[in-house]
Amino acid sequence: MKKRNLFTSALCLATFAALPFQAAFADDAYPSKPIHITVVWPAGGGHDLVGRLIGHELSTIMDTAVVVDNVTGAGGSTGIRHIAKADPDGYTIGVMGLHAVSQSYMNTSAPQLDGLDPLAYVSDEPGALQISADTGIDTLEAYVAAMKEDPMGLMNGNDPQGGNSFVFAEVIPQALGTDMMRLPYPGHAPTVTALLTGEVQTATLPIPPILEHALAGTINVLGVASETRHPQLPDVPTFKEQGYDVVVNDFVMMVAPVGIPTDIRAKLESGLLAAVNSEGFVAAAKKSGMVLRPLGATDAAAELAMQQELVYPLLENAGLVAPELKRD
Repeated sequence: MKKRNLFTSALCLATFAALPFQAAFADDAYPSKPIHITVVWPAGGGHDLVGRLIGHELSTIMDTAVVVDNVTGAGGSTGIRHIAKADPDGYTIGVMGLHAVSQSYMNTSAPQLDGLDPLAYVSDEPGALQISADTGIDTLEAYVAAMKEDPMGLMNGNDPQGGNSFVFAEVIPQALGTDMMRLPYPGHAPTVTALLTGEVQTATLPIPPILEHALAGTINVLGVASETRHPQLPDVPTFKEQGYDVVVNDFVMMVAPVGIPTDIRAKLESGLLAAVNSEGFVAAAKKSGMVLRPLGATDAAAELAMQQELVYPLLENAGLVAPELKRD
């Protein structure tokens, strides 16, 4: 009987002694199941493309399946809330941009940014103004003249309230001194379809979702809202070159819910940076019109803070900041 008790005690001690090692081994085993990338816009848009390109590279780098989930609605807020409320275990990350910043000031029900942990900065996405080539308008000067003559003559397709092309559709006409009739679509892909089919005549999208159509000549890009010309459209002048001081851009970064363990967060940051810098991603991203600027977690957090400072006055000047969310 005593021998059995001694054996049982020894077995218990051995089991407890092994627990720290097993826990460490479990951490080292991350990831042990698929990683999910949340895209808050419908399939076919710019953020969806980023999510799928990164997911493809990350699956090889992290040696696990990567699944892209399109969680859409409420101008991107539904998907952002999904990310912020996910278990902070490293298996749910997401793509975010200007929409999350603008919604945090415009919509009292939208998730606030303190629930998100930036992991990596991917790219800058300047705003732009596009018009169907069927209109016969191919210069910004001609567009401004047409809009001043008949403000109802051209309908603009853009995101719902808070999306990047919604913000661009507020800022650009103010700078041009024109009105703009707006028709919201649930994301970039349906906006492009509406522009190509003639449902709308103009759009205020970033470059990636319309690049192939611009190069094909079915869509004319009248101006880019950046300090320098877009590298994939070097013949298109900026608004500033054409006498209008408008600079506004979206951005793309990868985020996670706050609270991920430090070692797993570090692995994700490293994996995401490797994915964004990979030869395959760089080639596909540049072909699609993205302006890459990969940065790690610390710099991504600094960029997010800077974007908040840039976006707030734009929204305030446009009268879009909710009274309850105004700064003192």
